[in-house]
Amino acid sequence: MTASTVMQAVMVSQPATQSGQHVMKMALFNEDGDALNVPLQAAAQTDVAALTQAAITGGEPPTEAEFNALRADHAATRTVLNNLLAKLRTAGVIAP
Repeated sequence: MTASTVMQAVMVSQPATQSGQHVMKMALFNEDGDALNVPLQAAAQTDVAALTQAAITGGEPPTEAEFNALRADHAATRTVLNNLLAKLRTAGVIAP
């Protein structure tokens, strides 16, 4: 979606169910005249889980278990980031 996306708007008014009120419907169009698709809000994305590995102290190299825990944390963060990018693509915020 670019900054010049919304160039035209058509509003239609009709009587509402209660007196003195009106229902307004608005359609948005791109500058080329095609209808603008306004995406619905995507489902919430879960937060990245808490780190499974505490900080390594003492200057010694990490053990295999510490390394694997760090790798699992990285994979979880990558999954959340990829899910967020997919939602942005679906919404048309970023290119596919």
